[in-house]
Amino acid sequence: MARFSAATARARIGWGVALSAVVVGGGLGVAASQGAFAQRGDIAASDVCSNVPERARTAEALRSVLPKESSYSFEETLLPRKNDHFTSLCTVYGGEDKALLRFRALPRDGVPWDAWWSHALFGLKREGLEPYSAGERAWAGSRAVVIGVPCWTAKAPGEAVRDLAVSVQASAPLDTGSEKAREVLTALAVDFARQAHKDARCEVPSRLPEG
Repeated sequence: MARFSAATARARIGWGVALSAVVVGGGLGVAASQGAFAQRGDIAASDVCSNVPERARTAEALRSVLPKESSYSFEETLLPRKNDHFTSLCTVYGGEDKALLRFRALPRDGVPWDAWWSHALFGLKREGLEPYSAGERAWAGSRAVVIGVPCWTAKAPGEAVRDLAVSVQASAPLDTGSEKAREVLTALAVDFARQAHKDARCEVPSRLPEG
Protein backbone atom coordinates (compact mmCIF):
# COMPACT_ATOMS: atom_id res chain seq x y z
CA MET A 1 0.00 0.00 0.00
CA ALA A 2 1.42 3.40 -0.98
CA ARG A 3 2.13 5.78 1.85
CA PHE A 4 2.30 9.57 1.66
CA SER A 5 3.93 12.07 3.93
CA ALA A 6 2.06 14.98 5.45
CA ALA A 7 3.96 17.32 3.13
CA THR A 8 2.87 15.32 0.08
CA ALA A 9 -0.76 15.37 1.26
CA ARG A 10 -0.66 19.15 1.79
CA ALA A 11 0.83 19.61 -1.66
CA ARG A 12 -1.92 17.54 -3.26
CA ILE A 13 -4.63 19.40 -1.40
CA GLY A 14 -3.16 22.73 -2.49
CA TRP A 15 -2.97 21.56 -6.11
CA GLY A 16 -6.58 20.42 -5.96
CA VAL A 17 -7.74 23.79 -4.60
CA ALA A 18 -5.79 25.60 -7.30
CA LEU A 19 -7.30 23.40 -10.02
CA SER A 20 -10.80 24.02 -8.67
CA ALA A 21 -10.16 27.75 -8.70
CA VAL A 22 -9.02 27.57 -12.33
CA VAL A 23 -12.09 25.56 -13.33
CA VAL A 24 -14.50 27.87 -11.48
CA GLY A 25 -12.71 30.93 -12.75
CA GLY A 26 -12.81 29.62 -16.29
CA GLY A 27 -16.52 28.91 -15.96
CA LEU A 28 -17.18 32.40 -14.70
CA GLY A 29 -15.15 33.80 -17.56
CA VAL A 30 -17.22 31.89 -20.12
CA ALA A 31 -20.45 32.97 -18.42
CA ALA A 32 -19.31 36.58 -18.42
CA SER A 33 -18.31 36.38 -22.08
CA GLN A 34 -21.78 35.04 -22.87
CA GLY A 35 -23.48 37.92 -21.07
CA ALA A 36 -24.68 36.01 -17.99
CA PHE A 37 -23.64 38.88 -15.72
CA ALA A 38 -24.33 41.74 -18.13
CA GLN A 39 -26.89 44.24 -16.91
CA ARG A 40 -30.02 44.81 -18.97
CA GLY A 41 -29.96 48.22 -20.63
CA ASP A 42 -32.67 50.71 -19.73
CA ILE A 43 -35.38 52.05 -22.04
CA ALA A 44 -36.79 55.46 -21.20
CA ALA A 45 -40.06 56.79 -22.59
CA SER A 46 -38.10 59.47 -24.46
CA ASP A 47 -36.08 56.75 -26.23
CA VAL A 48 -39.15 55.28 -27.93
CA CYS A 49 -39.94 56.42 -31.48
CA SER A 50 -42.17 59.49 -31.58
CA ASN A 51 -44.55 57.77 -34.03
CA VAL A 52 -45.29 55.11 -31.39
CA PRO A 53 -47.98 56.24 -28.91
CA GLU A 54 -48.09 55.70 -25.16
CA ARG A 55 -44.30 55.89 -25.05
CA ALA A 56 -43.99 55.36 -21.29
CA ARG A 57 -46.23 52.30 -21.44
CA THR A 58 -44.39 51.04 -24.51
CA ALA A 59 -40.99 51.48 -22.83
CA GLU A 60 -42.20 49.51 -19.80
CA ALA A 61 -43.58 46.72 -22.00
CA LEU A 62 -40.40 46.46 -24.04
CA ARG A 63 -38.24 46.35 -20.92
CA SER A 64 -40.27 43.38 -19.72
CA VAL A 65 -40.03 41.20 -22.83
CA LEU A 66 -37.08 42.13 -25.06
CA PRO A 67 -34.08 39.79 -25.09
CA LYS A 68 -31.46 40.93 -22.59
CA GLU A 69 -29.02 43.43 -24.10
CA SER A 70 -26.61 45.89 -22.51
CA SER A 71 -28.22 48.76 -24.43
CA TYR A 72 -31.17 49.50 -26.70
CA SER A 73 -31.71 52.07 -29.44
CA PHE A 74 -34.54 53.10 -31.74
CA GLU A 75 -34.84 54.20 -35.36
CA GLU A 76 -38.02 55.72 -36.78
CA THR A 77 -39.45 56.65 -40.15
CA LEU A 78 -42.70 58.55 -40.63
CA LEU A 79 -43.68 59.62 -44.13
CA PRO A 80 -47.03 61.47 -44.02
CA ARG A 81 -49.82 60.39 -46.31
CA LYS A 82 -49.43 61.62 -49.86
CA ASN A 83 -52.08 60.34 -52.21
CA ASP A 84 -52.24 56.61 -51.38
CA HIS A 85 -48.78 56.35 -49.85
CA PHE A 86 -47.98 56.30 -46.15
CA THR A 87 -45.15 54.79 -44.13
CA SER A 88 -44.67 54.56 -40.37
CA LEU A 89 -41.80 52.43 -39.05
CA CYS A 90 -39.99 51.98 -35.76
CA THR A 91 -37.15 49.49 -35.21
CA VAL A 92 -35.77 48.55 -31.81
CA TYR A 93 -32.10 47.55 -31.77
CA GLY A 94 -30.09 45.83 -29.06
CA GLY A 95 -26.36 45.98 -28.43
CA GLU A 96 -24.41 46.22 -31.69
CA ASP A 97 -27.25 47.26 -34.00
CA LYS A 98 -29.09 43.93 -33.77
CA ALA A 99 -32.71 44.44 -34.78
CA LEU A 100 -34.93 42.97 -32.06
CA LEU A 101 -38.43 44.22 -32.87
CA ARG A 102 -40.11 46.20 -35.63
CA PHE A 103 -43.30 48.26 -35.80
CA ARG A 104 -44.62 48.73 -39.35
CA ALA A 105 -47.62 50.47 -40.91
CA LEU A 106 -47.84 50.44 -44.70
CA PRO A 107 -50.71 50.63 -47.21
CA ARG A 108 -52.01 47.23 -48.30
CA ASP A 109 -52.27 48.66 -51.82
CA GLY A 110 -54.84 46.16 -52.98
CA VAL A 111 -52.65 43.13 -52.25
CA PRO A 112 -54.98 40.08 -51.90
CA TRP A 113 -55.40 38.86 -48.36
CA ASP A 114 -53.78 35.51 -49.13
CA ALA A 115 -50.66 37.31 -50.33
CA TRP A 116 -50.81 39.96 -47.65
CA TRP A 117 -48.64 37.93 -45.27
CA SER A 118 -45.45 38.49 -47.22
CA HIS A 119 -46.41 42.16 -47.44
CA ALA A 120 -47.09 42.59 -43.73
CA LEU A 121 -44.79 40.05 -42.10
CA PHE A 122 -41.67 40.37 -44.24
CA GLY A 123 -40.85 36.68 -44.29
CA LEU A 124 -42.23 35.49 -40.94
CA LYS A 125 -44.28 32.35 -41.47
CA ARG A 126 -47.99 32.40 -40.78
CA GLU A 127 -47.84 29.32 -38.54
CA GLY A 128 -48.49 30.11 -34.88
CA LEU A 129 -50.71 33.09 -35.61
CA GLU A 130 -54.36 32.91 -34.65
CA PRO A 131 -57.29 35.13 -35.68
CA TYR A 132 -57.76 38.15 -33.44
CA SER A 133 -60.65 40.60 -33.33
CA ALA A 134 -59.27 43.95 -34.50
CA GLY A 135 -59.51 46.08 -37.61
CA GLU A 136 -60.58 44.49 -40.89
CA ARG A 137 -58.63 41.31 -40.17
CA ALA A 138 -55.99 40.49 -37.57
CA TRP A 139 -53.84 37.64 -36.33
CA ALA A 140 -51.75 37.35 -33.18
CA GLY A 141 -48.93 35.12 -31.96
CA SER A 142 -45.93 35.10 -29.66
CA ARG A 143 -43.62 36.49 -32.35
CA ALA A 144 -45.89 38.85 -34.26
CA VAL A 145 -49.27 40.56 -34.43
CA VAL A 146 -50.67 41.84 -37.72
CA ILE A 147 -53.75 43.98 -38.24
CA GLY A 148 -55.45 45.13 -41.42
CA VAL A 149 -56.77 48.57 -40.50
CA PRO A 150 -59.45 50.20 -42.70
CA CYS A 151 -58.20 53.58 -43.76
CA TRP A 152 -59.28 55.97 -46.47
CA THR A 153 -61.77 55.44 -49.28
CA ALA A 154 -60.34 55.50 -52.78
CA LYS A 155 -61.28 58.52 -54.86
CA ALA A 156 -62.16 56.41 -57.87
CA PRO A 157 -65.76 55.11 -57.64
CA GLY A 158 -66.16 51.42 -56.98
CA GLU A 159 -62.67 50.83 -55.58
CA ALA A 160 -62.25 49.16 -52.21
CA VAL A 161 -61.21 50.87 -49.03
CA ARG A 162 -57.45 51.22 -48.72
CA ASP A 163 -56.20 49.32 -45.69
CA LEU A 164 -53.08 49.80 -43.63
CA ALA A 165 -51.05 46.65 -43.05
CA VAL A 166 -49.88 47.13 -39.45
CA SER A 167 -47.53 44.72 -37.72
CA VAL A 168 -45.35 44.40 -34.63
CA GLN A 169 -42.83 41.64 -35.18
CA ALA A 170 -40.01 40.26 -33.03
CA SER A 171 -36.88 39.03 -34.80
CA ALA A 172 -36.32 36.34 -32.16
CA PRO A 173 -38.41 34.79 -29.38
CA LEU A 174 -39.11 37.31 -26.63
CA ASP A 175 -37.70 36.88 -23.14
CA THR A 176 -40.94 35.65 -21.59
CA GLY A 177 -43.58 32.96 -21.93
CA SER A 178 -45.55 32.74 -25.16
CA GLU A 179 -48.81 33.87 -23.55
CA LYS A 180 -47.32 37.07 -22.14
CA ALA A 181 -45.41 37.68 -25.38
CA ARG A 182 -48.66 37.52 -27.34
CA GLU A 183 -50.41 39.78 -24.83
CA VAL A 184 -47.66 42.42 -24.98
CA LEU A 185 -47.34 42.33 -28.78
CA THR A 186 -51.11 42.62 -29.18
CA ALA A 187 -51.26 45.70 -26.94
CA LEU A 188 -48.32 47.29 -28.78
CA ALA A 189 -49.83 46.53 -32.19
CA VAL A 190 -53.27 47.94 -31.35
CA ASP A 191 -51.75 51.13 -29.92
CA PHE A 192 -49.49 51.52 -32.95
CA ALA A 193 -52.34 50.80 -35.38
CA ARG A 194 -54.47 53.44 -33.69
CA GLN A 195 -51.67 56.02 -34.05
CA ALA A 196 -50.99 55.04 -37.66
CA HIS A 197 -54.70 55.38 -38.48
CA LYS A 198 -54.52 58.92 -37.10
CA ASP A 199 -51.21 59.83 -38.78
CA ALA A 200 -52.46 58.56 -42.14
CA ARG A 201 -55.54 60.78 -41.80
CA CYS A 202 -57.82 57.83 -42.47
CA GLU A 203 -61.39 58.65 -43.43
CA VAL A 204 -63.16 55.53 -42.14
CA PRO A 205 -63.32 54.00 -38.63
CA SER A 206 -60.34 51.84 -37.62
CA ARG A 207 -62.48 49.09 -36.02
CA LEU A 208 -59.80 48.74 -33.33
CA PRO A 209 -60.50 47.83 -29.70
CA GLU A 210 -60.84 50.76 -27.36
CA GLY A 211 -57.75 51.45 -25.30
